[in-house]
Amino acid sequence: MSDAKKTRVLYLPSTPLNLLVSVAHATAYNNEQDAQLVLIDQKSLNKNPYFSALKEWGEGPFEQVDILPGKAKGLHKLAERKVNFSKLVNIAQSFKPNVIAVGSDRRVEFQFLMQYCRHKIGQVSGWYMDDGLYSYAGRPYKRIKDNVNGVLKKLVYGLWWQEPPTIGASSWVDQAWLFSPIHAISALQQKKIALIKPEWFDQRQVVEFSERVLLQFDLDQTVKDRIQLADLFLLIPHPNNIEKMIGYENRIELFLTALNELGLNVVIKYHPRSLGNDALDLAKRYNTFVLPKNLAFEFVLPLINRRAIILGDVSTVLMTARWLRPDITTLAVLPEGDEFSQQFRSVISGFEIPVLKSFDDVFIRINSDLKKIT
Repeated sequence: MSDAKKTRVLYLPSTPLNLLVSVAHATAYNNEQDAQLVLIDQKSLNKNPYFSALKEWGEGPFEQVDILPGKAKGLHKLAERKVNFSKLVNIAQSFKPNVIAVGSDRRVEFQFLMQYCRHKIGQVSGWYMDDGLYSYAGRPYKRIKDNVNGVLKKLVYGLWWQEPPTIGASSWVDQAWLFSPIHAISALQQKKIALIKPEWFDQRQVVEFSERVLLQFDLDQTVKDRIQLADLFLLIPHPNNIEKMIGYENRIELFLTALNELGLNVVIKYHPRSLGNDALDLAKRYNTFVLPKNLAFEFVLPLINRRAIILGDVSTVLMTARWLRPDITTLAVLPEGDEFSQQFRSVISGFEIPVLKSFDDVFIRINSDLKKIT
């Protein structure tokens, strides 16, 4: 395909998972498109491990990569976004994208650039790139709060702002790239649908990028060996979700005590929003290994041995593990009396992820597997 006929795609990822999806997609379609990437809404700029990995990636599909901050609060946020808008305008004028791809159409940067390009540059399509749970469970709609927020953003930014009731539902999105289209919420089903293929993530260049990300988090060979020898990976939920799960910490402690008695190797992965490196102090008390909280678990998946168990609850990671490493046992613990987690039961079980009632059930399953081995 000649350069003149190539699609010009500008990726605007904001989360590590969406960055990985963007990298895999751009690599898969490298011969059919010209691509640039801007990592948006970032708390860290100078020492951002994902941006550093992008810059050091020798065989990437992107002509240019950039990063925009999302650090300011209050009144300072408006000034920060105006500067970001100016940078995005310069990129758009130079690159003239045909497509803008994003992991959430609720990002102001995305909507601003979509309306700017359609008015100043020409017709541009909006792509939603799967970012996990909300693609399949939807985002809880809060009518009063969302309506007020929508009006305020129209006043501050312009009448072009849309307040979609859930991720991907705005008219700025024409096409949705999804891991599992048949399970997607109805708002995404109404878009033009395209499939994200698991084999994209096995491409040599994507594996190389993942390796560079791991190095940014100081995961040397010693750490990789520990990951490869692990029997179980325990995913700790968002701290706000922990508060909604009554008795969660106590259940975790009893479970880890039982695993210790079996002599199993356990790796802990906290949610990025957790406070500190080991908020529940699990490493010392239970002889576990704690992964860096800001390292997206998807980058660790290739290292995990197929005999291991990945255990979580309400988590995008369970879904991505199921999609990208179907050879690994993935389990969800959703206590029957927990109203918060139960609302996601049908979504998780729909992906053929076994849903257990308690950590006791996990322990019983592990014991059963050990007996089979011995």
